[in-house]
Amino acid sequence: MPGTSGTTCPGWKLGRCRDRLEGDFDYIVVGAGTAGCIMANRLSADPKNRVLILEAGGNDNWIWFHIPVGYLFAIGNPRSDWMFKTEAEPGLNGRALAYPRGKVIGGSSAINAMISMRGQAADYDHWRQLGLTGWGYDDVLPLFRRLEDHFLGASEHHGTGGGWRIEAPRLSWDILDAVGDAAEEMGIRNALPISTPATMKASAISTSTRSAAGAGRRRAAFSSRR
Repeated sequence: MPGTSGTTCPGWKLGRCRDRLEGDFDYIVVGAGTAGCIMANRLSADPKNRVLILEAGGNDNWIWFHIPVGYLFAIGNPRSDWMFKTEAEPGLNGRALAYPRGKVIGGSSAINAMISMRGQAADYDHWRQLGLTGWGYDDVLPLFRRLEDHFLGASEHHGTGGGWRIEAPRLSWDILDAVGDAAEEMGIRNALPISTPATMKASAISTSTRSAAGAGRRRAAFSSRR
């Protein structure tokens, strides 16, 4: 996040932190999660802006934040997950469910399963019908396209040059191909990419990863290992 300023002291240690930031800031972004990092990056793109971003979690100096399989070790770990739970739900026989949220710079984009998939176009349009002006699919599509750097290149539905790298799945299994072929036989389209307005579709998932020296790396909203 060029142009931003911050303390090396995680928020949960502020009572003992002796670092002090001097001067004035044009913008203070509270929370360096996925949205906070993106906002700080956009604001600091203008060199006239001095941006401070605050995060209560820690730094991403743990190997499992950067290796794709690391989410298996990060989710449910108090080092990296705020360990939230839902309220007990009557429809779930009184159970409360774990609600993982990233406790680190980059937020949940540093611990999730890296599946890059949008909501259904019909859902966005329904929100607009309910009165949420500006939330229809046609309204948000330009923002999705601006955000992305998609492996298939620029198209009606996807963009390139954005900060969010989206890549094709790295693995292919015969059984998954067979499921896709079966879907085609049933009249369900089987094709990449998955994030297009089609209501019914079978597709391998795209991922928020990047290729580096022949190996896949997580593409979080913030990473100290670019």
